[in-house]
Amino acid sequence: MGFFKKLFGGLLGGAAVAGGAVATTKVVQKVKENNPDGIGDVNEDGQVDYKDYVEEVKKAATEVYSETSDKVKEAAPEVREKVDAFVGDAKDKVIDTYADLSDKVRASAPDVMDKVNAFVDDAKDKVGDLVENIKDKAGDIIDGDEIEDVKEAVEEVGETVAEKAEELKEAVEEKLE
Repeated sequence: MGFFKKLFGGLLGGAAVAGGAVATTKVVQKVKENNPDGIGDVNEDGQVDYKDYVEEVKKAATEVYSETSDKVKEAAPEVREKVDAFVGDAKDKVIDTYADLSDKVRASAPDVMDKVNAFVDDAKDKVGDLVENIKDKAGDIIDGDEIEDVKEAVEEVGETVAEKAEELKEAVEEKLE
Protein backbone atom coordinates (compact mmCIF):
# COMPACT_ATOMS: atom_id res chain seq x y z
CA MET A 1 0.00 0.00 0.00
CA GLY A 2 2.88 2.36 0.77
CA PHE A 3 4.21 2.14 -2.79
CA PHE A 4 0.89 3.14 -4.37
CA LYS A 5 0.34 5.86 -1.81
CA LYS A 6 3.74 7.31 -2.61
CA LEU A 7 3.22 6.90 -6.35
CA PHE A 8 -0.24 8.45 -6.51
CA GLY A 9 0.49 10.92 -3.74
CA GLY A 10 3.54 12.02 -5.69
CA LEU A 11 1.59 12.18 -8.93
CA LEU A 12 -1.27 14.09 -7.37
CA GLY A 13 1.11 16.32 -5.44
CA GLY A 14 3.07 16.92 -8.64
CA ALA A 15 -0.15 17.67 -10.50
CA ALA A 16 -1.12 20.17 -7.81
CA VAL A 17 2.29 21.86 -8.02
CA ALA A 18 2.11 21.93 -11.82
CA GLY A 19 -1.45 23.28 -11.69
CA GLY A 20 -0.38 25.95 -9.21
CA ALA A 21 2.53 26.93 -11.44
CA VAL A 22 0.26 27.22 -14.49
CA ALA A 23 -2.27 29.27 -12.54
CA THR A 24 0.44 31.56 -11.19
CA THR A 25 1.83 32.05 -14.68
CA LYS A 26 -1.62 32.94 -16.02
CA VAL A 27 -2.21 35.40 -13.18
CA VAL A 28 1.17 37.07 -13.82
CA GLN A 29 0.37 37.28 -17.54
CA LYS A 30 -3.02 38.81 -16.76
CA VAL A 31 -1.43 41.39 -14.42
CA LYS A 32 0.98 42.37 -17.24
CA GLU A 33 -1.86 42.41 -19.77
CA ASN A 34 -4.00 44.67 -17.55
CA ASN A 35 -1.06 46.99 -16.75
CA PRO A 36 1.16 47.33 -19.86
CA ASP A 37 2.85 50.45 -18.43
CA GLY A 38 3.32 48.96 -14.94
CA ILE A 39 1.14 49.00 -11.86
CA GLY A 40 0.02 52.41 -10.72
CA ASP A 41 -1.65 53.73 -7.58
CA VAL A 42 -4.61 51.33 -7.67
CA ASN A 43 -5.97 52.09 -4.19
CA GLU A 44 -5.40 55.85 -4.66
CA ASP A 45 -3.48 56.37 -1.44
CA GLY A 46 -0.92 58.56 -3.16
CA GLN A 47 1.82 55.98 -3.49
CA VAL A 48 2.58 52.80 -5.47
CA ASP A 49 3.33 50.08 -2.92
CA TYR A 50 2.75 46.36 -2.26
CA LYS A 51 -0.95 47.03 -1.53
CA ASP A 52 -1.40 48.13 -5.15
CA TYR A 53 0.32 44.97 -6.36
CA VAL A 54 -1.91 42.84 -4.13
CA GLU A 55 -5.03 44.53 -5.52
CA GLU A 56 -3.89 43.97 -9.13
CA VAL A 57 -3.05 40.32 -8.42
CA LYS A 58 -6.50 39.78 -6.81
CA LYS A 59 -8.18 41.40 -9.82
CA ALA A 60 -6.12 39.31 -12.28
CA ALA A 61 -6.73 36.08 -10.31
CA THR A 62 -10.49 36.74 -10.38
CA GLU A 63 -10.38 37.28 -14.16
CA VAL A 64 -8.28 34.12 -14.73
CA TYR A 65 -10.65 32.11 -12.54
CA SER A 66 -13.68 33.45 -14.43
CA GLU A 67 -12.13 32.69 -17.83
CA THR A 68 -11.12 29.19 -16.74
CA SER A 69 -14.55 28.55 -15.28
CA ASP A 70 -16.19 29.62 -18.56
CA LYS A 71 -13.90 27.29 -20.53
CA VAL A 72 -14.73 24.38 -18.23
CA LYS A 73 -18.47 25.06 -18.53
CA GLU A 74 -18.11 25.25 -22.31
CA ALA A 75 -16.17 21.97 -22.51
CA ALA A 76 -18.32 20.09 -19.97
CA PRO A 77 -20.94 18.75 -22.43
CA GLU A 78 -18.23 17.38 -24.72
CA VAL A 79 -16.39 15.80 -21.80
CA ARG A 80 -19.62 14.31 -20.51
CA GLU A 81 -20.36 12.92 -23.96
CA LYS A 82 -16.90 11.30 -24.10
CA VAL A 83 -17.32 9.85 -20.60
CA ASP A 84 -20.77 8.51 -21.48
CA ALA A 85 -19.33 6.91 -24.63
CA PHE A 86 -16.48 5.36 -22.63
CA VAL A 87 -18.89 3.99 -20.02
CA GLY A 88 -21.19 2.69 -22.77
CA ASP A 89 -18.28 0.92 -24.48
CA ALA A 90 -17.16 -0.60 -21.19
CA LYS A 91 -20.70 -1.78 -20.47
CA ASP A 92 -20.94 -3.36 -23.94
CA LYS A 93 -17.62 -5.13 -23.44
CA VAL A 94 -18.77 -6.55 -20.11
CA ILE A 95 -22.04 -7.74 -21.65
CA ASP A 96 -20.19 -9.31 -24.60
CA THR A 97 -17.72 -11.04 -22.29
CA TYR A 98 -20.55 -12.39 -20.15
CA ALA A 99 -22.40 -13.64 -23.25
CA ASP A 100 -19.22 -15.28 -24.55
CA LEU A 101 -18.63 -17.04 -21.24
CA SER A 102 -22.28 -18.12 -21.09
CA ASP A 103 -22.00 -19.56 -24.60
CA LYS A 104 -18.87 -21.47 -23.61
CA VAL A 105 -20.58 -22.86 -20.50
CA ARG A 106 -23.64 -23.86 -22.53
CA ALA A 107 -21.41 -25.49 -25.13
CA SER A 108 -19.75 -27.60 -22.44
CA ALA A 109 -23.06 -28.39 -20.72
CA PRO A 110 -23.80 -31.56 -22.74
CA ASP A 111 -20.38 -32.92 -21.75
CA VAL A 112 -21.09 -32.10 -18.11
CA MET A 113 -24.54 -33.69 -18.34
CA ASP A 114 -23.05 -36.82 -19.92
CA LYS A 115 -20.67 -37.07 -16.98
CA VAL A 116 -23.48 -36.48 -14.47
CA ASN A 117 -25.65 -39.10 -16.18
CA ALA A 118 -22.76 -41.57 -16.19
CA PHE A 119 -22.16 -40.85 -12.51
CA VAL A 120 -25.83 -41.33 -11.63
CA ASP A 121 -26.08 -44.54 -13.66
CA ASP A 122 -22.88 -45.87 -12.11
CA ALA A 123 -24.13 -44.95 -8.62
CA LYS A 124 -27.44 -46.74 -9.27
CA ASP A 125 -25.60 -49.85 -10.50
CA LYS A 126 -23.28 -49.87 -7.50
CA VAL A 127 -26.15 -49.37 -5.06
CA GLY A 128 -28.08 -52.14 -6.80
CA ASP A 129 -25.07 -54.44 -6.56
CA LEU A 130 -24.65 -53.51 -2.90
CA VAL A 131 -28.32 -54.22 -2.19
CA GLU A 132 -28.12 -57.64 -3.88
CA ASN A 133 -24.90 -58.44 -2.04
CA ILE A 134 -26.43 -57.48 1.31
CA LYS A 135 -29.55 -59.54 0.55
CA ASP A 136 -27.43 -62.57 -0.27
CA LYS A 137 -25.29 -62.20 2.86
CA ALA A 138 -28.34 -61.52 5.04
CA GLY A 139 -30.06 -64.61 3.65
CA ASP A 140 -27.11 -66.70 4.65
CA ILE A 141 -27.04 -65.28 8.20
CA ILE A 142 -30.66 -64.65 9.13
CA ASP A 143 -33.61 -66.94 8.65
CA GLY A 144 -37.36 -66.56 8.64
CA ASP A 145 -39.21 -63.25 9.07
CA GLU A 146 -36.11 -61.32 10.01
CA ILE A 147 -34.68 -61.68 6.50
CA GLU A 148 -37.71 -59.89 5.07
CA ASP A 149 -37.19 -56.92 7.43
CA VAL A 150 -33.53 -56.67 6.38
CA LYS A 151 -34.46 -56.95 2.69
CA GLU A 152 -37.02 -54.14 3.06
CA ALA A 153 -34.51 -51.89 4.86
CA VAL A 154 -31.87 -52.53 2.22
CA GLU A 155 -34.36 -51.84 -0.57
CA GLU A 156 -35.34 -48.55 1.11
CA VAL A 157 -31.66 -47.54 1.25
CA GLY A 158 -31.30 -48.38 -2.44
CA GLU A 159 -34.40 -46.38 -3.36
CA THR A 160 -33.24 -43.40 -1.28
CA VAL A 161 -29.81 -43.41 -2.95
CA ALA A 162 -31.45 -43.68 -6.40
CA GLU A 163 -33.79 -40.75 -5.57
CA LYS A 164 -30.89 -38.60 -4.33
CA ALA A 165 -28.86 -39.41 -7.45
CA GLU A 166 -31.81 -38.38 -9.62
CA GLU A 167 -32.24 -35.15 -7.61
CA LEU A 168 -28.54 -34.40 -8.15
CA LYS A 169 -28.92 -34.95 -11.87
CA GLU A 170 -31.98 -32.65 -12.03
CA ALA A 171 -30.25 -29.95 -9.96
CA VAL A 172 -27.25 -29.94 -12.27
CA GLU A 173 -29.51 -29.79 -15.35
CA GLU A 174 -31.41 -26.86 -13.80
CA LYS A 175 -28.18 -24.95 -13.06
CA LEU A 176 -26.96 -25.46 -16.62
CA GLU A 177 -30.13 -24.08 -18.21
